[in-house]
Amino acid sequence: MSDPITYLCIRTGTLSYAILKDADATEAYFLVTGNSSTGYYSRVAVPFTGIEAALAHLAEDQAFPAKTLKPAFPSGKSANDPGFLLALLRHEGLLTSAPEGAHLSVRSGDWAAWKDAVLAEAGEPFELPTKQIKTIMTTTDSITSSSITATPPVVIHKGKKGRKARTGHAHPHRGSNFGGYTPLRRELDNGR
Repeated sequence: MSDPITYLCIRTGTLSYAILKDADATEAYFLVTGNSSTGYYSRVAVPFTGIEAALAHLAEDQAFPAKTLKPAFPSGKSANDPGFLLALLRHEGLLTSAPEGAHLSVRSGDWAAWKDAVLAEAGEPFELPTKQIKTIMTTTDSITSSSITATPPVVIHKGKKGRKARTGHAHPHRGSNFGGYTPLRRELDNGR
């Protein structure tokens, strides 16, 4: 038998989310509001009834992968969306890991009671997030909250025309210094 592997943590990530309800308290929604890691997510509120409908064809105790939740999204362009939603449902106690494997989930908890409790909460006005603006963060001598400033937003144009406008060439990633522009750090609003 070989020696056990010693693992070293390099980085971790955190998802931020909001649980929303409509003004009439008839529908609950899940919304990913931030990701401290690099995975893209769609800024779309997923209706709880859509989640229930996506799982309606399964038996209550049947295990399923994250991709089963894809139909719950009214729109969305990220392959990460179903996996992120699965993580939120697990965090809320509505799903647990299936005995067949950690990559599968099974329903748990009382979904009707969870929804009733969410709809009974008062809540506060909430505006859906818009597309994030990338900014370059700069610091002065010591790192304190007062010494960090943001430069004006940099508009990133997609497509060949936008790349040509930035660098004069359609393939700015070829060559040194990332084709003449500096990589940007994405700052996320955790929305809590």
